[in-house]
Amino acid sequence: MPALAEVPGIDFAKAERPARGAVALPVGKDGALEGISRDADRAAKGAIAEAIKTAGFKGAAGQTLTLYGVGPYGAVLLVGTGEGLKSATDLQTYGATVAKGTAGWTATVNVAVPDAKDVANDAAIAAQGAMLGAYDFGKWGKAAPASEPKVTLTFLAPDANAARRAWETDARAVAEGVFFARDLVSTPSNIKTPAWFADQVVEKFQGLPNVTVTMLDEAQIEALGMGALYGTGQGSVRPPRLVAVEYKGGTAGEAPIAFVGKGITFDTGGISIKPSANMWRMRMDMAGAAASAGAVLTLAKREAKVNVVAVLPLAENMPDGNAIRPGDVLTSMSGKTIEIMSTDAEGRLVLADGLWWTQEQYKPKLAVTIATLTGAVGGALGSDYAGLFTNDDALAQRFLAAADASGEGLWRLPVHPNTFKAIRSDVADVKNGGEGAPGASVGAAFIMEWVKEETPFVHLDIASMAWQNSGNAVDPKGAVGYGVRLFDELSRTYETK
Repeated sequence: MPALAEVPGIDFAKAERPARGAVALPVGKDGALEGISRDADRAAKGAIAEAIKTAGFKGAAGQTLTLYGVGPYGAVLLVGTGEGLKSATDLQTYGATVAKGTAGWTATVNVAVPDAKDVANDAAIAAQGAMLGAYDFGKWGKAAPASEPKVTLTFLAPDANAARRAWETDARAVAEGVFFARDLVSTPSNIKTPAWFADQVVEKFQGLPNVTVTMLDEAQIEALGMGALYGTGQGSVRPPRLVAVEYKGGTAGEAPIAFVGKGITFDTGGISIKPSANMWRMRMDMAGAAASAGAVLTLAKREAKVNVVAVLPLAENMPDGNAIRPGDVLTSMSGKTIEIMSTDAEGRLVLADGLWWTQEQYKPKLAVTIATLTGAVGGALGSDYAGLFTNDDALAQRFLAAADASGEGLWRLPVHPNTFKAIRSDVADVKNGGEGAPGASVGAAFIMEWVKEETPFVHLDIASMAWQNSGNAVDPKGAVGYGVRLFDELSRTYETK
């Protein structure tokens, strides 16, 4: 993968008015200056307030104004905070806005960090947002950026040492997990074969303590009877893989949380081929696997006190003389048979075998499938929420709370008993489509057929969240890395205290 484009250096210092140099200052509603921002204006003999008034700068959230040569300051970036920052997501957005606004600068920038109510480690979270917002996948074949960043953002905190510890032991790891997921999703699929994906995961986790990586090749997949995973990939010259990344940071012997991520490295639709318009975007059809791997990377790097495993069933869905056809019947690892209604409903096939293998191998205390599964979920929820499916109300609330804390939106959707009836087959146990039933719920119901009675289970359909056409302060245009921050927040609720 290409080297990351220039991300800023990150440092921390005591929260006091900078004497000189470059600064980034928060500005409240109607241009209000408080704390360090007010002190900096006094040092500039009121020039900052005067510039705000002259420019008509209202301090709306995310609004910016850049000034040069103001009093003792060579450069000043003013960042609007509106009614104030109220959450970690707001702090991330503030930090990302600072990073974007200072991207061309070549100096150390002292960043005043506004207090966000009920958020610990404000400065570290703002720094995390700066790193996330500075991400750029870059271009293949182009020279890597300079090893040393051109700009260093020094975030001002009441206790600089505590902020630095929070960054180095926690917040940076989250950003690194998101970066890994974004890199995987962004990579073109002529490079990103199942074998390449598997090798990237092995390389990324090499040397990390308490981590074990297991990889199954196509022969092992076939020998285990994973007919759904093997069948999905049999139309491609690039054979399937299954990768498991287990991190043991919690109580010895305790069952792990399992993240099972759909890993279709490119999806043509197979024999049920997709329209050509926007098919190029199907390089992102492995975003669930990327999120699962990225989340475990985050947890391992911050040494989280929890046991987790990411399971990645990887395949390429191609049309070929050897590809599966509509009307075929596949036998999954569990022995359950599947009638193929559409070869373009392949994600649920690889998840069926991946989920069953996970339960057999790890007996997880919670199993979560995450997938760019259906276009229907976008029709229901747009690009504001991923779909959440579970029969467990307490689990649903736990996930929704994690979504709120992480800023990665979720909305619970139903799976009606009639949906299970809709996927009954005349020639097999189930079929991978349900005519007349809601599409996103059909996908969830199908996967639920492989959930053991004793396994708490949640399914996330992230089809409308994994890729941004325009981007925002924190998330770039293109691959978002959706799910890493959500799974990190969820895992915190399970950590050993």
